Amino acid sequence: MRQDSLVTKYSSGSKWLHWMVAIIVLSMLCGSFFLDSLPESMKGNAYMLHKSFGLTVLFLMLMRIFWISRVGRPPLPDSVATWEKWLSRLVQYCLYVLLLVMPLCGWIMSVSANRTPVYFGLFSMPLAGIPVDEALSKFMNQAHVTIAWILVGLVSLHIVGALKHYFFDKDNVLQRMLR
Repeated sequence: MRQDSLVTKYSSGSKWLHWMVAIIVLSMLCGSFFLDSLPESMKGNAYMLHKSFGLTVLFLMLMRIFWISRVGRPPLPDSVATWEKWLSRLVQYCLYVLLLVMPLCGWIMSVSANRTPVYFGLFSMPLAGIPVDEALSKFMNQAHVTIAWILVGLVSLHIVGALKHYFFDKDNVLQRMLR
């Protein structure tokens, strides 16, 4: 069993998973609110890509959680106040949970609306046990949108925290994920 206190830096796998998820999620959060505004001729492909990238986030997050549980992550420096450590972990764990729940909501929403995702146009991804159900689809849509707004807030907090460490605390917290 690994101990986080023995981990001194993020592994290259941890960094790769972090940045892949970050790039996809930031792109999706910025662009997804405009999906309904696209011309009809573009909507089909845009939604297919949205669903495919959402499922990619789900699988990358599962990999990330497994990876972190195996290799660990470095602790925050001793100079960081206890309340900041607590807040940092709360934001991270909320991000982990919501980045699992959000794509699941989208997947359930699509399947229950009888619009099963076709992963990057390659193969259909049904979800066993989910019936075609308009009420379920609408509920999952509401959850999906609500989670998106919560993620905007959490991602903002995460970025502000990283920048605080770099510019104000002048510690190596941000650099550990960059180098």
